[in-house]
Amino acid sequence: MPLRKLKPVTPGQRHALLQDFSDITKRKPEKKLVAGMRKTGGRNNQGKITARHRGGGHKRLYREIDFKGREGIAGRVASIEYDPNRSARIALVVYNDGIKSYMVAPAGLKVGDAIKCGPDADIKPGHRLPLRKIPEGVHVYNIELIPGRGGKLARSAGTLANVMVKSGQHAQLKLPSGEVRLFNIDCMATVGQVSNPEFKYVSIGKAGRTRWLGIRPTVRGVAMNPVDHPHGGGEGRSKGHLSQSPWGMPTKGYKTRRKSKPSDRKILQKRK
Repeated sequence: MPLRKLKPVTPGQRHALLQDFSDITKRKPEKKLVAGMRKTGGRNNQGKITARHRGGGHKRLYREIDFKGREGIAGRVASIEYDPNRSARIALVVYNDGIKSYMVAPAGLKVGDAIKCGPDADIKPGHRLPLRKIPEGVHVYNIELIPGRGGKLARSAGTLANVMVKSGQHAQLKLPSGEVRLFNIDCMATVGQVSNPEFKYVSIGKAGRTRWLGIRPTVRGVAMNPVDHPHGGGEGRSKGHLSQSPWGMPTKGYKTRRKSKPSDRKILQKRK
């Protein structure tokens, strides 16, 4: 996906660097594979804000993505489509039995390419296999944590994990965060790198475009009054506080992970 630079007719366009969508082959989604989405504004079922800075934004339809794959049934890519709910592109796959489904598209996938899922699939981008059948050194994405539960890791634009070593019932993978982790060799993963790798270079350009995405402004704590934030108040600007959230919890360098999480024994090297 190439990026496009706007001619700076307005100040908001001067630093904008946007997607050009030249890789999209179909504009409207498959009707049977979408569902309506209701906005929450970051509020829970009691109406209280639990996720800040959310609200507004353009209407979206949810595309139902198949993160598991259909084992033993071959299919072909019918189209590459935009998904407003994720940074990666999605591919519409038509299987030999006539069923259609969406998958997270790998980089380089084209219309007409074959898609296969199962132990006998080839090591090609978009094909899905158990880790026991994927050679060491191959890049993978959409990785299962528990066999049969569907892909959970490495699904956003441009991400990939690297199969490092396999021994016994486990495979070592280096994840996009830098963490090295053990996975059951029966966990499925898709070969390749997630599509749209240039997404990280996108520059929004203006505040209004952020609002279209459903993101509301973030006010600095230093700009508030003492009643509103631990950083608030003081004569002039003051930075002599421990960095805190509005509720007094440390925010920078403060570990929030539980000390004894069952999955800790699977982590061989932490991301930091």
